[in-house]
Amino acid sequence: MYNKFKFFRQNRLFYSIVIGYITFFLLFFYVHKNIQNYENRLKNILLDQSIEMLDLASSNIINNMMKKDSNLIRSNMLNTELREENIKDLSILLNDDIKSLYLLFPDKQNKLFYLLDTDKDIESRGEIGEVFNPEEGDYFYTKVIKEKIKQTFIQDQLGSLGFTLIKPIVKNNKTVALLVVDYSQKHLKSLSSLLNVSVENFKYFFLIFMILLFAFFCYVLHSAYIKYKIYHNPKTDTLNRIYLTENYEKINFASYYVGLVDIDLFMDVNINYGQENGDKVIIEIMKKINSLLDQKDLFIQYGGEEFLLLISKEKRGESQFKNLMEDVRIMVERMNFFIENKEFSLTVSIGALIHTELEKSLQDAIHKADTALYECKHNGRNRINYFDMSQTKRLYREKLKEMIDSEKLVCYYQPIRNLNTFELHHYEALLRIEDGENIIFPDKILPDLEDSYLYTNLTKRVIDYNVKKLRLDSEIKISINLSADDLINDAILAILAQNADLSNRLYIEILENKSIDYRKVELSIQKLKLFGYKICIDDFGSGYSNLNHLLNLSIDYLKIDGSIIKNIHNDKRAYSIVETFALFCQQNDIEIIAEFIDNQEVVDILKSFGVEYGQGFYFSKAKPYKDLDLNHK
Repeated sequence: MYNKFKFFRQNRLFYSIVIGYITFFLLFFYVHKNIQNYENRLKNILLDQSIEMLDLASSNIINNMMKKDSNLIRSNMLNTELREENIKDLSILLNDDIKSLYLLFPDKQNKLFYLLDTDKDIESRGEIGEVFNPEEGDYFYTKVIKEKIKQTFIQDQLGSLGFTLIKPIVKNNKTVALLVVDYSQKHLKSLSSLLNVSVENFKYFFLIFMILLFAFFCYVLHSAYIKYKIYHNPKTDTLNRIYLTENYEKINFASYYVGLVDIDLFMDVNINYGQENGDKVIIEIMKKINSLLDQKDLFIQYGGEEFLLLISKEKRGESQFKNLMEDVRIMVERMNFFIENKEFSLTVSIGALIHTELEKSLQDAIHKADTALYECKHNGRNRINYFDMSQTKRLYREKLKEMIDSEKLVCYYQPIRNLNTFELHHYEALLRIEDGENIIFPDKILPDLEDSYLYTNLTKRVIDYNVKKLRLDSEIKISINLSADDLINDAILAILAQNADLSNRLYIEILENKSIDYRKVELSIQKLKLFGYKICIDDFGSGYSNLNHLLNLSIDYLKIDGSIIKNIHNDKRAYSIVETFALFCQQNDIEIIAEFIDNQEVVDILKSFGVEYGQGFYFSKAKPYKDLDLNHK
């Protein structure tokens, strides 16, 4: 019973469901109270549907009248023959449901006069120019004249009529006449009976919906309570490892600090006093630690005597988190335990990670906290150690900055050739840093520069390096790699705009990225296209690359990643993938470049798909500019 009370008291889902159900109940009461208004609205909808065919037919007839003589009022008043012909045309619309059908015209004061009347009894017809005084609904006539929108209204006061349609005849944005159709009471009653059935069905449906909703809410609450019991330790009101296993991806780890707490030398307690007594000690320590935490913090029993603390950053800054970890350490150190009339004390070691927002996953964050915990134990236990690689990383970044700003940054060039003629199309510029005899490749550089100002500086240097080569060599064509973030960087776009005269020889390859703001990137691509640049998606089919790149970005080339191309001749899936994308690109005027080509068999398969360009060791490795064929063949 206590567990249930705690569950309902702490679980927001319970309150949300209760509030939601009360809301639905009030909504049902409101709808029931205002059912008459909804009936009237539904009546109008049914009326509109019932006159749909007449509405269409009458429009055609009136359009034909206007074609005969656009001056509808004057022509019908002066020409008896024309008037009778028009009455005959309108009479086609008459049926058993229609009581009367006639045309009216308004004067400047919106006073109405008969123009055409289809009444079969000639003596009962409204004479042309005779004043029309509506017995009911005069408001609707005025409204139709002003708003030029058809209206239907129910004739409540007239026992012989059911409802009336008023349809404007508009010329030069002015209502020149009104088509009025009076429907019989019989027709209205048939619609009303249908409406009554609909309203009754609606009531029953809503009632059944409420019952099903209540059952669903009960099921959701029951499921949540079962999970609550599975995830929680009832003796300590903390979470267990099962919760962590099933919710790794759901926990927004970046909003927490991470602390791993391990009871020092706890194995001795189990050996000396037995596991049952050891469990009692663990429960006592867990209760004490839990008493220091807020409701938004997560306390998870990570192992037997190891606890994972996810401390919410919402109310705690970095210094407050450090103070909390110290409070945990001191509190355990001051605790006294009694087993079999023997007193002893324990200590804890804590490994912690503060900058969780820099990690890729919760597993990585816990791993770094565990690394700090290991170092803590290695250095003597009963202490706190914070994982912090900023010093090492800063020194490494300073070294990279020095190399980027110096002449050590170079580009090697790998040719991209036509697979049919083997003619050179252009070179891809591949970043290298020459550190003495050691050549550093991009995969050793870029991860340490992500989200830093050095990354933008590196991009600028690469562009500048290749612009110089293009200006020195009027024959060479080069593609450079830019990230999606580079493309929405105004400074990078400005450099490309300044060198737009080279756009026919400088291609842009977009590197894969974890997340792309397609709207912003597409805007940048459109700007670059105005300057004449050609755009390529690089490494398609690897990492984060996906179909959204093709669907959301206006590209000229698609470069299929080598991990797919190199297996195309002995992997059916790779074969099918390339064949499919080749067909897609042909249909959308996108040219394909295949990477990592290393034999003629791959070339032949690609040619059979219509792939036009390729690069790889089969043609040439990447070389420094000085080693290239100066004729670029």
